[in-house]
Amino acid sequence: MIAGLSWFGVSAFTHLDSAGAQQLRVELGLERATEVCSSRTGMSDCSYDDRAQAQVDKEWDRDVRIRSAILQDLDLRIGATLQNLGEAQRLLDRQEFDFGNGLPAGGDVRLAELLNLPNLSPLRWNSIYANGYSLESLQEAATYDALRDSTPAETRELLVAAIDSAQAQLTEHQATVNRQRSREPAPQVSATTLDRDATRIELTVHPERHDLTLAARAWFEGGIADELSRSAFSLANNEATEFTAALNPSDPRWDGGWETTAWSKLHKPTIRYSSPITDSTRYRLAGILFFAIGCFVFVVVSPIVTATATAREREAGTLPVLRMTGMSAGDLAMAMIVGPNVFALVLGGSLLLGGSMLLAMTVGPLAVALPLGLLAVMAVATHLTAIGLGDALGQRVNAMVVGGLLGVGILIPGLLGGGLAAFDVAATGLLLGPLPPLMATVADLSGINQIGLYLGSELTVTMLAYSVAAQALLGLICLGSWRRRVEQGWAPLFRPLEGVALALVSIGCSALTLLDISHHHQAQDFNALNLLTFLSSAFLLPVLAWLLVASLRRPARARAVADHIEARRAFLRFQGFIVVTSLLVGLTYHLVMNQAGLATTESEVMWATLTQLLLAAETGVATLLWASRRRERKLRVAFLGGAVVVMQLALLLGTYGIEVEHVALKNAAAMPLLLNVSVSPYWLAFMVLCWAAGLALIMTALMRRRDEQRSAAQAQAELDDEDDDEFGMPGRRLIH
Repeated sequence: MIAGLSWFGVSAFTHLDSAGAQQLRVELGLERATEVCSSRTGMSDCSYDDRAQAQVDKEWDRDVRIRSAILQDLDLRIGATLQNLGEAQRLLDRQEFDFGNGLPAGGDVRLAELLNLPNLSPLRWNSIYANGYSLESLQEAATYDALRDSTPAETRELLVAAIDSAQAQLTEHQATVNRQRSREPAPQVSATTLDRDATRIELTVHPERHDLTLAARAWFEGGIADELSRSAFSLANNEATEFTAALNPSDPRWDGGWETTAWSKLHKPTIRYSSPITDSTRYRLAGILFFAIGCFVFVVVSPIVTATATAREREAGTLPVLRMTGMSAGDLAMAMIVGPNVFALVLGGSLLLGGSMLLAMTVGPLAVALPLGLLAVMAVATHLTAIGLGDALGQRVNAMVVGGLLGVGILIPGLLGGGLAAFDVAATGLLLGPLPPLMATVADLSGINQIGLYLGSELTVTMLAYSVAAQALLGLICLGSWRRRVEQGWAPLFRPLEGVALALVSIGCSALTLLDISHHHQAQDFNALNLLTFLSSAFLLPVLAWLLVASLRRPARARAVADHIEARRAFLRFQGFIVVTSLLVGLTYHLVMNQAGLATTESEVMWATLTQLLLAAETGVATLLWASRRRERKLRVAFLGGAVVVMQLALLLGTYGIEVEHVALKNAAAMPLLLNVSVSPYWLAFMVLCWAAGLALIMTALMRRRDEQRSAAQAQAELDDEDDDEFGMPGRRLIH
């Protein structure tokens, strides 16, 4: 059904013949704007209405028949005239005429008749030039004029030259008629002719039977051939107005054909638009769609099912029992991946196979190799991550909530990152989960304009490789976490070294993000550069803090919390992260300054702002550590710490503005805590409050609490006693 609906959607989109569909396909690069119809290139305009186009076709067929009939009759007239003039030349050669009597052609009726010239509308007769004279007709040349000719012999010479000139003009007219006929797409007229004299008599005797206009009647009477076109006479009766208008050389039906020097093909005013998309393009688009849906199933749907199943097993407490059957942790992981996902794997595999075959036929097997390789790595890494996170969250929330959280965590950043990477807005999108690299590389095969991953940039290739490596590392760490937690469900999600590794990965993501954002958005001053740095590092500190808390060592028992010693160790590890982060972000900041041309500009280190930022980071981590040490009332701690962090962020923004103004006025750096800056007492009071609250949270998170430890140990002992059965044997502790 999915394949059928996908193919139906692609087929419908590529076959639609509406203006909107054409415009969209042109913008996507699937067809050219002038591929079917366009007035800008001398082609016909596009029509998207069948009834309107039917009327245009009807009028076009009528105009084609009118033009062809007129050209047919012109051929008869020009041919007959050339024949008459040839006969006149032969008469002049073998017979003497008395041109001195002042009569046309010396009074010879036959010669005078042969010298008649027909009406060649829509062609125009030009003046006949002979022996330096401009003549209106051959009769004028054949009539002796004492003011013009000194002797009758000169009249004869003038007539001979005028006939030659008329023949040359008729030959040119004949070529024009042939060129005009070549412009017609497919002229179809009857070759039947009518007797001209009989037709003239019919018009005189029975004028009521005919609907000819005066101009059309004069045109037919102006011919000298013995025959006339039957099609022309019929059209002049049936389409009187249109036929008469076509006798005008400037009529739009001729499209300037009588005066122009460029004899282009005649086209309909409009033609019915039909989609020019080929079957190869349809197969490629369908393959892209099949492949994309298959990737979605493997990277989003299947991991959600895996995380939900893993969380359900952890929630039900059946994992230790399964482990007792002799299954290894790897076998259990494979069971969590394959078992609940049979339908998803079959669906995704079928779509992926069909899409790969279609793409291999249209874009080539090598082009599909990169998306397939990325899919293999991302699918394995995402399933392993889903197992680790689903097992960890299954102890705390419902299994369905676990699946929903994982789906939101993959889908929303994935769609955002895929859009950023596929539209070449920012390569940072490749770092937002497993979906963006797949979406960007698959979109690159679609052939759509400005869609796809631009691999010509070294930074883009670096971020792609970094993203794949980070996903693989996270999957391996989650697999290790799963192996530990199958045996001991209370074990921390990450070991300290694993947390450090993931923290370093997140630091690298921040540095690459800063480089990428500065590459797409050039910083012209320090304010813009500082903003780019903040945006690129905004997600860094929360990720580091979560990794620290997730790697806290806890006592080897269920429902255990971290002690003050582990909290202090984690706090010290965070200081190391702060140092590494500062060095890496600082080096990246310096590199971006050099690229933006700001390295040579006088500037000062913003000590006051950096101090407030350090306080906010330490307070946030302290809040998380304090919450991790409490078994109850964690939400209260989170609200309190969050409120303090929000206050400190407001202090951070205000300090930044004050420090910028101080540097601009004093040309010197501000000291930490704004010691050398004159500020209002209210601001100092607010700063003291923020520092006091932050330091209090830090001390609370790190200090040793003996009373709470004693009460916690007593509560744990009571809980363990309650778990024993009526015979004093341990109950659920066997499961753990």
